[in-house]
Amino acid sequence: MPADQIAFHVTYASVDSGDGSDPSADTERILRDQRVLAAVRGFDGDEMTVLIPVTESGAVVALDDGDRLRFDLSASELGGLFADQGLALQLGLTDDEFDEFDEEALEAVDAELEQEYGEAFEHLDDPADSPHELTGFGMPEDADDADGDLFAPEPVRVVEFSRRGPWAARVTAQLLDTEVAYLEAGTWSAYRYRTDRARGAVTGGSDDAPVIEVNIPQHGEPWVEVTGEHGLAAGFWPNAERLTRPVLDIDAITVPESAALYRRMLSEADGARDDLTALGMGQAVDAEAALQACLPEALGGIAGEDARLRAFVAAFGVPVSLIDAGFDENGAGRRFAPRGWARTAGDLLLGGIIETIPLTRRDRPVARIARFLRKRPVVGAAVSTAELAAGVALSGGRSRLGRGIGILLIIDAIADLVIWTIRMRRR
Repeated sequence: MPADQIAFHVTYASVDSGDGSDPSADTERILRDQRVLAAVRGFDGDEMTVLIPVTESGAVVALDDGDRLRFDLSASELGGLFADQGLALQLGLTDDEFDEFDEEALEAVDAELEQEYGEAFEHLDDPADSPHELTGFGMPEDADDADGDLFAPEPVRVVEFSRRGPWAARVTAQLLDTEVAYLEAGTWSAYRYRTDRARGAVTGGSDDAPVIEVNIPQHGEPWVEVTGEHGLAAGFWPNAERLTRPVLDIDAITVPESAALYRRMLSEADGARDDLTALGMGQAVDAEAALQACLPEALGGIAGEDARLRAFVAAFGVPVSLIDAGFDENGAGRRFAPRGWARTAGDLLLGGIIETIPLTRRDRPVARIARFLRKRPVVGAAVSTAELAAGVALSGGRSRLGRGIGILLIIDAIADLVIWTIRMRRR
């Protein structure tokens, strides 16, 4: 078997009936008759998606009567079989194939666009013209409103799981101008909010990682962005292959190597395994559990759209209780609203080290002392008063170094006393 025939890529093709009817039955029959190692998704009302393995030489990977691989069916021949049934198989085109594409079809499309909108675009050649003056040239009278609705960003529901404390929730609320709900369970936290802005996770370093950001749009597939300890990030779409199913019965294939290749092709088509490996998270993630959440249901993947997202997040060790609370849009949580940068900075100072330290470090001595003083503000104020007295004493000495240290202690003590005073008033 030539080496170039062993290497293949999975092509996401579409099948169109031309009249809007469901081509599923004919599509599966053709692929099954040719014994192509293909997979299909359901008809979406317009077209259906087909996964077809194609070699670098343009041969379709299929099985012979003995269940061994064969490469004697070309992609163009397969397209012809669909055409015979009145169906159009749209495969991804290479540069060479694109050169051979039907130029008459492209010219027909250009002519149609020119006839409908050509006069309108010619009218816009004058820089003084505006879209308001395109009415009567095929453009809607409320062009501005239509464009505004068409290109307006769609709010996305976001849930971020990480090791961060409340500080980043405050900053996120201010950056995105939206309310952020903060929840906590053990050494994990969740931020829950809605936004239509481009964003990146706010972190203080590798100790806050991993950051698992679940994005749930109003329309379309949810996706998850994961940022690892080393700053590497990858995107995952757990529901992308949910309804993908093989055309052939894998268990009925008698050659183990062929069956294994078919199963592996379907389970790794989305590239999730490679992306997960590239994050370099090692034992910090249950890779098999994460991949099962991305696996087609027909191959044993998690069933249900919401359940797949939850299972993917859980594979990183996030407690189930926090996942449930994070996905509950109307659930409880400490809420942070945008208050302006000046007040946000003040809130961060008042929050202190307890809010800024990663949740995995809360049992360290510094964090325990800070927690002790936080619960006893009078004791904290006494410590700051002692610091102020020490600073005054040092600032009156002869040593320049001592005077410098004393001035710094005075400044720090005064700031701490202000913070302790505000905390005591808020109790």
